[in-house]
Amino acid sequence: MKVTLKVKGMHCKSCSMLIEDALEDIGVKSKVDSEKGIAVVEFDENKVSEEKIKAAIKGEGYKVE
Repeated sequence: MKVTLKVKGMHCKSCSMLIEDALEDIGVKSKVDSEKGIAVVEFDENKVSEEKIKAAIKGEGYKVE
């Protein structure tokens, strides 16, 4: 499954990298764009829920929709 999430609070490439690393830690592939404020996430919904993905992003201090 592939979803695009709106992420608020990102300011730079380091922000994007923090989120990508957090998502990688839970087994999710992502492309995070701090300029557009989005995270495009690919995941196996049988292994990881969208809520777990959002929790990982929030855990890094960002807001996600």
